[in-house]
Amino acid sequence: MPRSVARNVDALDGGREWLESLPGTLADLQDGWDLHLGRTFTGGTCSWVGAARTADDEHAVLKVSFPHREARGEAEALRFWDGAGAIRLLRSNADGFGLLLEACEPGAALRDAAGEPEDLLTAGLEVLAQLWSKRPDPGLGLEPLQTVADDWAGLVAERWPRLRPEADPHLVRTAIGLLESLPRTAERSVVLHGDINPGNILAAQRSPWLAIDPKPMVGDPGYDLWPLIMQLDSPMRLIEPGPTLRRRFGLAADILSEPADRLMAWSTARAVESAFDRYNIGAYKAGDAELAQATALADAAGL
Repeated sequence: MPRSVARNVDALDGGREWLESLPGTLADLQDGWDLHLGRTFTGGTCSWVGAARTADDEHAVLKVSFPHREARGEAEALRFWDGAGAIRLLRSNADGFGLLLEACEPGAALRDAAGEPEDLLTAGLEVLAQLWSKRPDPGLGLEPLQTVADDWAGLVAERWPRLRPEADPHLVRTAIGLLESLPRTAERSVVLHGDINPGNILAAQRSPWLAIDPKPMVGDPGYDLWPLIMQLDSPMRLIEPGPTLRRRFGLAADILSEPADRLMAWSTARAVESAFDRYNIGAYKAGDAELAQATALADAAGL
């Protein structure tokens, strides 16, 4: 287990017990699925991920996640997408937290690829369009975005006076209102990736790029875009980020057939929510950076 992941998990309720049980879990999956395990991958936040070789001598990836809300639907979403824009699920255990996955090779991340930012953004948007292309079944067992957004609106409202009372009241109230209203006014519902940042889009053989590590929900597609737009090549490095933000959201609107103003509204709301989540764990510098993002997004969107 990478040390950073072990520290993250150990701080969670039940994390130490999970870490202690992990060798037995890996042994059970190795024996039950007839796998030969290879090197452990670095990165991630609360899962063990490593190379595996199947009984048919095929490359694969074994992933075992600490049981938590965001990971609960990963197997269901990958099964639903069936390789369209994402790696394929080969097997999962009974609780859905042990996954045997298609190996994504050569596996370099989009965030590390050479090229102009907007060309790389286009590649990421095309992956996102694939993930959104299939209408979700009514019985799909994924959490509704509306439920999560309502929870977040309440958390922002509670954390604001306690953690960052000096934050711009118009910005924070706008974000709370958007978290409450946007999920209820969506014109369509898709299976959301939930964390489509450029580190979760990898170069592959059967497709130029494939998504990994979803934190899936079902709901308004506009929710997904924020990390892809902001993490490829941060517009916040510019003296005036507004024109670049409007251009990139316009590109996203054209490729994804979603209104640019709605995409920007979702990104504003998500940046505020994430900022207060950072504040809640004491990461004030990171929280202030995301609140600055939210301000720039809101200004560019005219919110």
